[in-house]
Amino acid sequence: MNGQIYTAMLNTIVNAQPSVLVTLDAAGTISHIYMTERSQASLAFLIGKNFAKLLRLIFGLRTTELLCHTINTCRLSQQQTTISQLKHITGKHLVEYFNCSFAPAPEQQVVVLFQKVTENVLFQEEFCSIAEQHETLNQDLCIAMANLDFQLMDLEQAHKKLSALYRITSIVQKTVNEKEVLEEIVVGITRELGFANAAIFLLDPTSQELVNKAHRGYYNDQVRIMVGQGIIGNAALSRELIYVPNTKLEPRYIPGTSNGFSEIAIPLIVGDQVIGVLDVEASEDHILKEYDLNLLRSLASQIAMTIAHASHVTKACVEASTDGLTNVYNYRHFRNIFNQEFKRATRYQRPLSLLMIDIDHFKHYNDLNGHLQGDDALKAVADLIRQHCRDTDFVFRYGGEEFVVLLPETIVTQAHIIAERIRQEIAGYPFQNGKAQPGGALTVSIGIAGYPNDAYSEMELIACADAALYSVKRADRNRSCLYSDQP
Repeated sequence: MNGQIYTAMLNTIVNAQPSVLVTLDAAGTISHIYMTERSQASLAFLIGKNFAKLLRLIFGLRTTELLCHTINTCRLSQQQTTISQLKHITGKHLVEYFNCSFAPAPEQQVVVLFQKVTENVLFQEEFCSIAEQHETLNQDLCIAMANLDFQLMDLEQAHKKLSALYRITSIVQKTVNEKEVLEEIVVGITRELGFANAAIFLLDPTSQELVNKAHRGYYNDQVRIMVGQGIIGNAALSRELIYVPNTKLEPRYIPGTSNGFSEIAIPLIVGDQVIGVLDVEASEDHILKEYDLNLLRSLASQIAMTIAHASHVTKACVEASTDGLTNVYNYRHFRNIFNQEFKRATRYQRPLSLLMIDIDHFKHYNDLNGHLQGDDALKAVADLIRQHCRDTDFVFRYGGEEFVVLLPETIVTQAHIIAERIRQEIAGYPFQNGKAQPGGALTVSIGIAGYPNDAYSEMELIACADAALYSVKRADRNRSCLYSDQP
C-alpha cells in the first residue's frame, strides 16, 4: 500500500509539468527514474546507467560538470539545493530552461528533479517587455496631464479632462487589443464628456481612405471617406483641427448621424504621420467653448499614442509567434498550439494528425548555392506547404530545414493525401540549381502520425512522426510514410 502511495506521489510530481525525477546511488548510477508521460517499462533500460554520461550526451560537458558538482555537494552536505532556470541549447539550436532540485536520501543516495520551465521563462520575459512599454507610455501621459492648461477651465471641466485622460491610461493598462481600445475611447468621449456622437477613423495607406473603426451614434459601421473629402477628410489632409459650429450651413458636411449639430474633426498624428481622425459631434443644446476644443485636441494626442501602442504590441505578438525568414509559425508557437489542439482532441475524442517534413540533402544545396539561395529555398518550401494545406491546418518551422504541419479533425489516411500533394509540388518546383541535387531535384521527406491511431500523448505523437520520417530518410527519401507502415 505504501508503495502505491509513493508511486502516486511521484506521478503527481512529474505530471504537474514536464519533469524527470531520478534517484542516484552512491556510485552515481540510476536506481530509479520517473518521467512525464512515459511508462516505467519504457524507462527500464536506463536503470543502472551512469548518470554523468547521460547528462554529457544531453547537456554537454560544461553543464554536466556543474550538475555533477551540485550532486556531490548535496551528497556531502546532506542539504537540499536548487539550480533555477538552467539554460540549455538543443541540437536544433532552440533555447530551453530547467529548474533542477537536488535532495539527499539515505545510504548516500541523491534525488534529482528536472522540471522544464521554458514557457514560463519566455512568458515572463515577454511580460516584462510589455510592462516596460506600458510604463513608458504612462510616464508620457503623466507628463501630458501635468502640462495641461487649466487656467481657462472651471473645476468641473478640469475634472472631466482628468477623468478622460485617466480612462485612456486605464485602457492601455487593461488591454492591447486595438478594437477594444477604440471602443473604450468612443464610449469614454460620449459618456464622460457628454458629446452626442464620437467616431475614430483610421487611415488605410493603400487606398488613402479613412475607415470608421469604432463609433457611437453613427448610422453606418462601414463608412469610408477619402482623404480631402468632407470635414473628416479635410482634417486629415490639412493636419489641423476643423471646427464647424453649425453643420447645416457647411457644404463639406457628410450626414451620418441623427442629432449632430456641431462637428469637430481632429487628426490623429504619431511622429509625423497621420494615422486617422477623431470625429466628435455635439447636439444643438451643447454649447461648445474654447476649452472643449482644447480638451479634444489634448485627448486626440493621447488617443493617437494609445492606438500606436496597441498596434505595436499586436505586431510584436505576431512577430513573437512567427518565424522571421519563412513567415510561418515558429517552434515556440507550435508548442502552444500543439498543446491546445491535443487537449481538444483527447477531450472530444477527435482525430489529430501531424506531418514532420524535412528537406532532403539541404546541406548539399546550401554548400552548392550559398546560404542566401538556401534561405530562398526555405521560404519557397514554406509557401508551397502553406498553399497546399487547408485553412484549418497549422504550418510551423520546427527548426533548420524541418517543418511541421498540424492537422486537426484529420485521420492519418487523409493526412497522407495532403502530405503527398505537398511532396509532389515541392519535387516539381523549379528551385535554382535544383537539378544538381541528388536525384535531380530538391525534394522533401515526410513522416506522418496521428492520434489516436499511433500515439496517446503529445511526445509520443511527435516521436512517431519523427520515426516515420527517419525511416524515409534512411531509405530512398522523397517519399511520405505513415508511422503504421514502417518496416
